[in-house]
Amino acid sequence: MTRTVRIALPAAAPEMAQEEILKQIAFVSRGIAGPRFVESGRVLTCEVPEARADALEQAIAQLATRTVRGLRNLQRKIVYASPRMESPSFVDDGHGLHPDVRLLGTGQVALSGVPLRLFRYFDRAFEAMGLLWHAESVLTPALIPTRVLAKCDYLRSFPQYVTFACHLHEDSGVIDEFRACHQDRDDLDARALDSMDVPEACLSPAVCYHVYHLHQQTTIPAEGRVYNVVGKCFRYESSNITDLRRLWDFTMREVVFLGSRDYVLRERQRAIERFVPFLEALELACEIRTASDPFFIAPDAVSKTYFQLSSETKYEISALLPGSDRLAVGSFNYHSDFFGRAFDTDVEGGGAMHSVCIGLGVERWVHAFLAQHGADPARWPAAVREKLEP
Repeated sequence: MTRTVRIALPAAAPEMAQEEILKQIAFVSRGIAGPRFVESGRVLTCEVPEARADALEQAIAQLATRTVRGLRNLQRKIVYASPRMESPSFVDDGHGLHPDVRLLGTGQVALSGVPLRLFRYFDRAFEAMGLLWHAESVLTPALIPTRVLAKCDYLRSFPQYVTFACHLHEDSGVIDEFRACHQDRDDLDARALDSMDVPEACLSPAVCYHVYHLHQQTTIPAEGRVYNVVGKCFRYESSNITDLRRLWDFTMREVVFLGSRDYVLRERQRAIERFVPFLEALELACEIRTASDPFFIAPDAVSKTYFQLSSETKYEISALLPGSDRLAVGSFNYHSDFFGRAFDTDVEGGGAMHSVCIGLGVERWVHAFLAQHGADPARWPAAVREKLEP
């Protein structure tokens, strides 16, 4: 049994606050379904389990009120809008998976056929983008030490997204007991974690963290460093996991700049400028705008999100989807000297290292492109058609 709850907010939630609330509500409880804003953002409604309705209604109200208050009346800054924004069109209705995108588990997909060809196109294009800076290429591991995530403040900031890598105790008795318990089972026993060690590693949620770790207790040359990074990322997003838009297991391409504040901000602006002709060649309906979700936060999440927005530390490439939905397919993130201080990394003659990362979720680009242009390569923009692999 479920109950529909209607939460009237003290003031209408602006668009940016609505976006954040709808993403975070999944972590209040797995049982919440269908959250949406009505009455011009003044009311939040959703379905909750009847048995916990009162407690969940209170928790959701607290989340909504805190977020609206923290974000106040901030408005997005749009630094670029593609020509296609004036007359967007969609070939795919955005519902369901392409036949060659096969769901293998929660947030886990296998690509073949046209989606795979498109994935490879974007992967090559983003690698080429990094090479414009003569960036050093880095392939990162899927695992990241828990102590490194702690230095990145991730275990305090985003614990709900973390995927822990576990293994059995190195004890023959425990191993034999585990084997016997699972002799006739098709899945893990509910008590399996009792046989596991405390994780010393997690699955990496961002490939740039490995770059900062590489430079721990080092000095960056005054002219700065730039890296072309690729790897698998893992973020558990509960009921927000949907097709290629939000996967648990996905691929990230990043260009990472390390150096002085002036250097990394200059290169971020250059990256934004270099992306404009690329977006126009793709004929995508999209914007580059300030993002509502922070790249890094701590328990005072809302106040840090407000700082991020007001200081424009994160821009996102926001692509249109059918039904007025949006998808952030990339971001331009400035971290100030946060990671320089966390990893004791300095710039020659300039204090703690500043950093910028350009993050590009490859599967998300595939989804947005297919939604707008469809799965027939003959109908795609020439810039893509001409560079597809067979």
